[in-house]
Amino acid sequence: MKINYNDMLMMLWNLDENVAVFSDFSKWDLNEDNLIIEAKKEGKKVILINKENNNLLYTIPTKGMEIKASKANVDLVVWYGFNEQFDYELIKNNLNIKKAFVFDNNIDLEHIKKAFSFEIFIMKYNNSLNELTKKSKIALREGKFKDYQKINNFNYSFSGFVSQGNQLGRTIGYPTANIIVDNHLILKPGVYVTIVKLPSFDEQLQGISVYWTNKQGVSVFETHILNFEQDIYGWGIEIEMLYYIRESIEVKDFNHLKKLLNEDKKIAINYFKGE
Repeated sequence: MKINYNDMLMMLWNLDENVAVFSDFSKWDLNEDNLIIEAKKEGKKVILINKENNNLLYTIPTKGMEIKASKANVDLVVWYGFNEQFDYELIKNNLNIKKAFVFDNNIDLEHIKKAFSFEIFIMKYNNSLNELTKKSKIALREGKFKDYQKINNFNYSFSGFVSQGNQLGRTIGYPTANIIVDNHLILKPGVYVTIVKLPSFDEQLQGISVYWTNKQGVSVFETHILNFEQDIYGWGIEIEMLYYIRESIEVKDFNHLKKLLNEDKKIAINYFKGE
């Protein structure tokens, strides 16, 4: 189960008594696995508490956290609007948390200790156990998505909102859904084969994407969705990374750009065919 919780709603979820693991699960490694094992020794339901930050910075995407949480037989609780002034005492009561499990390097450790008093287990964070996170970051920065998938058993993905660009792609038959990423993505700039997921569509859509910095100095992730014409400006969109095609190159004119895109499209179509 995934709970989206924010300090504006302050909902009481009527959860059973549980123990909570507080950590940054966007960098989930063996440390988190060990802390969850300790939490399970209490014999109560275990929930995971993760600050909801900019998902473009995540090494482990939200979906990946859910997959890992499911395999660990625990629930994942995601907060929105969580900050250092957040009332941990309120969270403790609202979610019926009886004991907190946390690392000694948690930036909110003193706040958590104050809320849970003696009902807290503090584990020393072991820097030698985060090799999988380091390898995952290297794979993303080098465009090696098979390596990333092999390490984590799921694909890397991120989400954002579609903003309106200059619409030049539309003039050559390649309209794009643009996400302003402000150079936050842990990705190598270039052209990719991607999967696109939209909130009102059950099926996964195929796409070719480019991560680049435009002439205005804005970092943008643009995706042309194959066989799709609907206007989705302002929509939430999720991008799943599959394959790195090539580096971005400076184009001479629209004809040159269209030629490159046609070649990229062929590669993407063949990829989806398994060729």
